[in-house]
Amino acid sequence: MKHRHQVEKLAKFLTYVLGRQPDEFGLIPDTKGYVKIKDLMKALNEEAGWRHVRKSHIHEVLCTAALQSLEAEGNQIRAVDRTHLILPDHAQGTPKLLYHPVRRRGYAVILEKGIRAGHCDPRIVLAREISMAERLGRRIDPAPVILTVNTDHLKSTGAALFCFGNQLMLTDTLPVGSFSGPPLPEKRDPGKMSDTAVAPARPKTPGSYFMDISSASSPPKNASKRTEKQKNRWKRDRKHKSRTGDGRWPGK
Repeated sequence: MKHRHQVEKLAKFLTYVLGRQPDEFGLIPDTKGYVKIKDLMKALNEEAGWRHVRKSHIHEVLCTAALQSLEAEGNQIRAVDRTHLILPDHAQGTPKLLYHPVRRRGYAVILEKGIRAGHCDPRIVLAREISMAERLGRRIDPAPVILTVNTDHLKSTGAALFCFGNQLMLTDTLPVGSFSGPPLPEKRDPGKMSDTAVAPARPKTPGSYFMDISSASSPPKNASKRTEKQKNRWKRDRKHKSRTGDGRWPGK
């Protein structure tokens, strides 16, 4: 009974997300009301209390005949009841600034050429709050770049601007000059890099120790004299120890 209650609770939450206010979760359904399941999973993983939800849980909701609140087609999902689903509307009284996240690797090209909506995604999503833009950005890049969009300049270029709920707005283009962002990181000067000290070459056999043969091959001064004295010293010591007090050899 407890498990069935959890399935019903998830179904009600997904019905609200997909059938009423998807903008609160940074989701934009297509013209038929469908949202990609992978995008829905990213949004759920950001919500406290719903981070445990996996595709298997959503599949269970879809397979529960008594609920019939959601339906799927391929890798997309939508709410069955979409009578209260918000739709894009012409913007009126838009805020002066909006925010759009982009990937770091494409930021330099965007600064030069701007952004145009593509065939696969005909809408560019703009957030009213920078926190929502950062939330959307983390879905595409661990450290996204947030663009600040000037809506007055954007509308002066003839770009279409639509409201989508209370959190998001949509457009079809962001031309150069309608947005700003942080400066690009400075590139290193190749000339300065060549002036830096060259690191010493690593040995071909790291961890080995090589003796300095040149220093070991040259004996120190007077080494030959000391060696000669030490060589004959045992003879003198033997004679001294073997003689008795009266000058006779022992045993004689």
